[in-house]
Amino acid sequence: MNQQREFMSETFHTLSQPITALRATIELGLLMPTAKPPAKVLEDCLGLLDRLMQDLSVLREIAGLDEEPPLELCDGRALLESCVREMAPVAEAGGVGIYLEAEAAKFLCNTQMFQRAVFLMLDEMIAGSEQNGEIKIWLHRGEDGFQLSFYPGTAAGARQKLCSKLMQFAGGSDICAIPDSTGIKFRNR
Repeated sequence: MNQQREFMSETFHTLSQPITALRATIELGLLMPTAKPPAKVLEDCLGLLDRLMQDLSVLREIAGLDEEPPLELCDGRALLESCVREMAPVAEAGGVGIYLEAEAAKFLCNTQMFQRAVFLMLDEMIAGSEQNGEIKIWLHRGEDGFQLSFYPGTAAGARQKLCSKLMQFAGGSDICAIPDSTGIKFRNR
């Protein structure tokens, strides 16, 4: 299956889930009006609409990534330090600590895509963390470049796909995204 057809299939699947849940919530509210107060049914519907709008926004952003941007030699440690510094107030407000351990790292990447991916990943991890949770980021030299790892990783879903796609466009390869961790390799030449 070609990439565009695969993306369209994933898009329809992602959007059909909240639409089906929204329809079921409305139907149950109409069939059994005494089971839930009308205000609760409407509140549930608003939550499902919010999810639908978020998924649609993410899918729109993925669809807008149609060409791979140019890569240049970047200072990976400096980029990560900048991203962590900017997200630190958000993490602090959520009671989450962000810890970065990064070697000096010059690798090929597109800085704009890299920063966007890191911001989205950190935002998702902060939102999914419990109070006093920790996010750990490592950047270390590997066999043929550098390995970037995030713990705990991001939950499966549209945002995880967007982050993976952004990291790919940023120059990353061998992207492994699971709920426990996310790993990305970057070439140093």
